[in-house]
Amino acid sequence: MKDIQSIIEDYRNADFETRQYFFLSYRSLRDEFLKIDQQDVAAQFSAAPVKNRCCTRGYWSRILMGA
Repeated sequence: MKDIQSIIEDYRNADFETRQYFFLSYRSLRDEFLKIDQQDVAAQFSAAPVKNRCCTRGYWSRILMGA
């Protein structure tokens, strides 16, 4: 049987389908798996540039004038 740390590391490096398999197979580790998923999502959001159309020059004038 694999030790817990190797299972968690395998989960961290796995693709989506394999992560689902791990999540369903190792019920006692689900809290750890959720933490890893939350960290991955947070990293994706912080890496993505913020696009704010409200501050784009001339955006409001085009909307208000009906251009």
